This record gives sequence, structure tokens and C-alpha cells, in this order.
Amino acid sequence: MKLDKALPKDVRILQAAEEIFSMYGYEKATLDEIIALADVGKGTVYKYFGNKEQLFYRLVLDKNKPFVEKLRQVVDEQKNLVDKMLAYFKEFVAFYYENSALWQIICFEMLGTSNACRVQKVDGVYRVLPRYRQVEISPALEERILRYHDLLKEEYVILEEFLSKAWQQDLLKKSGDIEISAKYVFFGVAMSIFNPTQSIKHDMSPEKAAEIIVDRYLFGEANQTLAI
Repeated sequence: MKLDKALPKDVRILQAAEEIFSMYGYEKATLDEIIALADVGKGTVYKYFGNKEQLFYRLVLDKNKPFVEKLRQVVDEQKNLVDKMLAYFKEFVAFYYENSALWQIICFEMLGTSNACRVQKVDGVYRVLPRYRQVEISPALEERILRYHDLLKEEYVILEEFLSKAWQQDLLKKSGDIEISAKYVFFGVAMSIFNPTQSIKHDMSPEKAAEIIVDRYLFGEANQTLAI
């Protein structure tokens, strides 16, 4: 990959970072590789982004903000539960197809999986907890994990909000926890996209994938046809 040297240095660095992180993951990617591809000095990277983690966060944050805005827009334009879900997951699938490599890094590296950590709500506050007693969580690690959790939360809270409203209107079964239900379908779809040997293959259109997701969530495997 060759970058346009006429682009501003910070833009070249972000483009190079996307390429290198997508190829190698967060842990294996190096600043030296990003610097070489961007054709800038190491000091330039530190000037604009500080360090490797700050660079990665800026990269995914810049992608996530317009994505979340688009999710809210398409959902707000719809009147009923089925149409809101279809609109939401059409945008969701399209975005995750395009950014699968980076969002896998968020889910599998930045959320603490590789550090044997998990995020859990404790007394109404999200905390980072160890999966095993011998695991120690530093304040810096907890801060890093929580900010990537917050980034994903901006995405799934939109789903949670309109599912919660439907639940209050008795359109959904009042059993279990609607937040858990929203997370279940959100991360279930994401994992299917990350592993295209599962139900959502990358040659499937976002529209078709959204139809399948909504049909399965609302009707399961019952012999019913989703009217679209």
C-alpha cells in the first residue's frame, strides 16, 4: 500500500495505522511499521497522537462517531419495532463488514480478553473484573478497557433503547433483562461477522443479513415469515 504524500501527516499516519493494525492486530503491530508506511518521523507520531494506544483509539473513535450518528438517524426515521431493527442492523452489518479487522481488535484485545478480564456492572457502575483470582488489574489497564467498552456501548445502547421501549409497550416478552438481551444479539451478530463461516457471510448483503437477524430475534425458529 502506498499513501499519498500530499496528504497531511496526521491523515497519513491514521491511514497507515489502519493498514498495519488491520494486518497484524494491536499487540503485534509496531509504531516503526506505521511510521515507515506513513513516511513520517517518530516524533511526528508522538506530536499528533502521543503513543501507540492513543493512535489506535483515535483511529477507531474517528470511525465510531459518524457510525453512531448514522445508527441514531436511521433508527429515529422509523416508526415501528421491526423497521427500527432492520434499519439498525443494515447499518451495523455494513459497518462491521468494512471495519471487521479493527473491531475484532477492540473485542478481543482491547476489552481485556487477552488479559483475562471482563467488564461487569457492579452496583450500577461498570467495572473491570478478573476472570481468575491470580489476575491483577492495574488502574491503567482498567481505564483502557473501560474506554473501549464505552465506545461499543455507544453502539449497542441505541439497540437497547428501542428494545426497552418495545418491552414497555408489551411488544416483547417481559422475561429476563432487556440490557442483556440487547448485548446478546449485538455481540452475537458481531461474532458471526468476525467469523464468516457462521451465519453471516461477507458475500451476504447487509439488507439480507438484517432480515435474518430481525426474523430470528423476534420469531426464533418458529414457522413464521417476516413481512418486509
